[in-house]
Amino acid sequence: MDNRRLLAVIAIILVVSTVALMAACAPAPGPSAVSSDGAPIYYADARTWPSQPELLKQMTRGKFYVPVQDDGLVAVIDPDKPDPIVKLIKINAAQPHHPWTAPGMRYVYVNHQSEGKGDHNVMTVIDTFTDEVVAEIKTDFDDPFHCSWSPTTATLLLCGDLNAKGGYVYYIDAKDHKFVTKVKTNGNTARDVIQSHDGKYAFVGHQGQGNVDVLDVSAQKIVKTIECDRCARMKMTPDGKYLFASSPPNNFTAIIDVEKQEIVKKLEFGDKTGPGNINFAMGGKTAMIGLGGAGKLALVDIAKMEVGKILTTGKSTNTAYAHPLGDPIAIATNDATDDWYSVVDPAEFATIENVQAGGKGTHNVQWSADGKYAVGSDRLGDTITIFRWDATAKKLERVNSVKVGFGANGVQWTPYFCGVTQLTKENVTLVKNQAAASAKGECATAGN
Repeated sequence: MDNRRLLAVIAIILVVSTVALMAACAPAPGPSAVSSDGAPIYYADARTWPSQPELLKQMTRGKFYVPVQDDGLVAVIDPDKPDPIVKLIKINAAQPHHPWTAPGMRYVYVNHQSEGKGDHNVMTVIDTFTDEVVAEIKTDFDDPFHCSWSPTTATLLLCGDLNAKGGYVYYIDAKDHKFVTKVKTNGNTARDVIQSHDGKYAFVGHQGQGNVDVLDVSAQKIVKTIECDRCARMKMTPDGKYLFASSPPNNFTAIIDVEKQEIVKKLEFGDKTGPGNINFAMGGKTAMIGLGGAGKLALVDIAKMEVGKILTTGKSTNTAYAHPLGDPIAIATNDATDDWYSVVDPAEFATIENVQAGGKGTHNVQWSADGKYAVGSDRLGDTITIFRWDATAKKLERVNSVKVGFGANGVQWTPYFCGVTQLTKENVTLVKNQAAASAKGECATAGN
């Protein structure tokens, strides 16, 4: 081999070796963008299943959304900020009543309660990335009320209608923010709409005249009526087996077998006790029923279907709201002229203490998913009250009461997040727990 050919071979070997060395030493390619696809996370209230705070508990920063009914606002509250009021969002339609955090944790839907004031044929949609109203869903219903999200179709919201002239269930498309259709029930003043865990049926309670109707969700028709007069206030046990349905005028709470679609037990509470709203505690072992007429809270052993104890709380007790991760603490609200929250231990069936509110008519409570903070609405005053749970000391602390306007009502929570358009089971551990920089959801250069 002549010298020129030898030099050429050596040059080729050097080039190949250099390329291989560069490839070996090059940094690994960066991770691809986190996907927004997957199973959206649910964390709303007990009308909706599933509830998945355990998937969100590492997201310790978030915001509470509180409609302020009389002043036509939605207050946005961050308890970690020196001034916890992030924003007071002006709402066009009158009487914003209760918020519903959509699966995926980005959008908050707000229904409007009538009481004879203004337009109510609207569902207002807030984008939590910007805290701006992004949609007003016009429908033909007069008084959209309590809703629940489908467990199988995350973009389907079913709502009752407090229309005294007729009972309807309304289908809302939460992907395109639009009204889809309505189904006539066999009663009027439809209040709670609770969906079975397989998404096939919804149980509809009536506050005016009527019983509990069973709606075939896909067929969009009522297929059965369960005799349960004015059992308007309903919740389903976390295991999906039983529906608790309270009839305040008749002083009982019925327990309905979801699969059989029939009443298997009635809990009778006595004259003028007015059993109302229901929530669950201790992983679904205990039901908590507000006895509004008696000013008490009934704690029910679900396995035995028996009342374990009745606690004295305050005037017009609404219900109690348990710690989302199962710690033995719940906050009961007293929806009349008393100005305190009643703190109870649902494991020991005991009252711990009454905690002063900012105003009268304590109404609704929601917890952050990690269980550190809770916010309660002081409906007959102009404040909300912020609580902090000390998990080590097992002590609930009142942080402060903050003026937001008159008539604070429902409460919901959503975490800060960015880099994706929704939180899913697949991406929740990969995203940053910080505020989105814009409606596109990108992350800011600095944390919130």
